[in-house]
Amino acid sequence: MPFTSFEIKYETAADVPPPYCHYYHIRGRETAAGLETDFSWTYHNRDEMTQEELEDEGFTGNDNFQWNGTIDGAWLPPLEALLSGTRPTGDPSPDDPFLELDFQQPSGPSFQGQPDILSEWEFFLQEFIQSIYETAGREAPLCIRYRKITAETVLSCSLTLRFANRQVSVQTRKGERDPHDSTEDWDGMKTALQHIYSLDYQPEKAAAGEPSQQGVYLETGEDIWYRLGTSARNPSPKTDTTGWIEKFFDGLVLLG
Repeated sequence: MPFTSFEIKYETAADVPPPYCHYYHIRGRETAAGLETDFSWTYHNRDEMTQEELEDEGFTGNDNFQWNGTIDGAWLPPLEALLSGTRPTGDPSPDDPFLELDFQQPSGPSFQGQPDILSEWEFFLQEFIQSIYETAGREAPLCIRYRKITAETVLSCSLTLRFANRQVSVQTRKGERDPHDSTEDWDGMKTALQHIYSLDYQPEKAAAGEPSQQGVYLETGEDIWYRLGTSARNPSPKTDTTGWIEKFFDGLVLLG
């Protein structure tokens, strides 16, 4: 569904406690250069928290963010596609976060209201906001590294996801061969990311240096290595997520 401008308002659900509860506001319009965007992210309900408590939760106390600039035009087609499959909902649950969309065409509104596919919009907007952070220079592209060490060889893979322009770079290496560079489809990475970030990570059991002992390892951008099955476990006994991840990365390496 084409549009000329849009406005998005979001607030976390009422049961999300500080310091995590927040709201954000996105305004944008289509231009020849991409999506001209005005963005603000604000945390709230922190008045009774001390600076020490905020830092214990990984915050600084100065975590609000505002930015104005242009997002790469690669984000326009998926935004239009998601909008085309969205319908307003007349009965949002009070337990859900608040999300209001307002998309405009030259002739008038093309969509106004809360979307019926809330979870899909939340996931998309998380990626879109990450593109803002990258474009603004606030965060670097996401890099995920995989290493499988056996008695016979070492398989290595590095995924670099550039949210700013929806590009995925892959570098693989098997044993002593030269590294192989390729690209992957952005949307094809969604399932892999969902599996990777669904694992039960235990940082206290992870290693700071690159692993050298036999095993299957994952580094998710924090510069510490998790061993699948030990410091990165399946989210449920009924799912073999670690096995899926190992098969996924092995496939990328063997294709390289």
